[in-house]
Amino acid sequence: MTTSCLENRSDVLDASLGVIIDEEFQSLIPPLTEEELSGLEENLLRDGCIDPLIMWSEQRVLLDGHNRKAICDRYGIDYELRSISFADRNQAKQWIIEHQFGRRNLKPFQRIELALKLKPVWAAQAKEHQGTRNDLLPDIQQNSAGSQTRDRLASRADVSRDTISKADYILQHADAATKEQLRRGETTIHAEYTKLKQPHVASNSGDNEWYTPAQYIERATDTMGGIDLDPASSPAANRIVGATRIFTADDDGLQHGWHGRVFMNPPYAQPLIQQFCEKLVEQYQSGNVTQAVVLVNNATETRWFHALMSVASAVCFPTGRVRFWHPDKTSAPLQGQAVLYVGNNIDGFAHAFKDLGDVCYVAKQQA
Repeated sequence: MTTSCLENRSDVLDASLGVIIDEEFQSLIPPLTEEELSGLEENLLRDGCIDPLIMWSEQRVLLDGHNRKAICDRYGIDYELRSISFADRNQAKQWIIEHQFGRRNLKPFQRIELALKLKPVWAAQAKEHQGTRNDLLPDIQQNSAGSQTRDRLASRADVSRDTISKADYILQHADAATKEQLRRGETTIHAEYTKLKQPHVASNSGDNEWYTPAQYIERATDTMGGIDLDPASSPAANRIVGATRIFTADDDGLQHGWHGRVFMNPPYAQPLIQQFCEKLVEQYQSGNVTQAVVLVNNATETRWFHALMSVASAVCFPTGRVRFWHPDKTSAPLQGQAVLYVGNNIDGFAHAFKDLGDVCYVAKQQA
């Protein structure tokens, strides 16, 4: 293995001492896709490691080349090791982040993720520069600093301040599948932000609750022969549902076992909708839930919808949007819905729901 130093080429590094992998530093680097990793491995096996790996000279911590090092170590490929000197971790972290902007063709969401990682670095640097005078800054000056930071982040990511704010909201509230789609450029920041912010059916409790129309409950009851449990409900909603047992927001249905025939109109906000759908799948596969009728938005691209489809036998796509009700509010849904059936009474479900929309049977892949 050859070694050299970026700052002083007479400083020969002892390769036998190795280089340290710092998990925090490594997390600052956008991960490669499987396709990118495969291509990198092919290039290294064919051409060797052409570009040097970079480390922090004082700490012997790797700054750039984590994927190349892992592949080279696996196949015994030699690589060149060079070093850069930094005064502290913040300087090293800033170098890692800035270096990534010029290394790959990043999608807008990836650039924003990378830029947002600069925020705590800049904050720490600003605190160092302010020293003990931090408490003397007037509020207006602190607000101005925050505004300047947003401008710097937007400029570094090459997007508007509004786009930075939307992406930050998505990072806090969207599911993992949505974020991956954004990283691959398969959807847009504006589209996913709009989905997260649009009004929809929330949990069956609290200010934003909406209740299921009686005709859907009647057909669910006809299909299953009754409703033993509504795991995301309220006393008001259950006057229509008529479940033998309900869990309210205060009960937290995720913390209890589910049994029998379930009707579920879950909380639609993340991460609750994902958690409730995964809970239903788990309870059905374990045999605790014998049948279920689930009413959700027809968000067929989401991970939670695919989880439901993995156990569903049939699905009804209602004609028009479901007019959820509330004693004090008027419903104006902005998205269509789907009713999924889990169980063996497929023909009964199709007969009960056929007048509400198109019923489709779900084909299962043979093992």
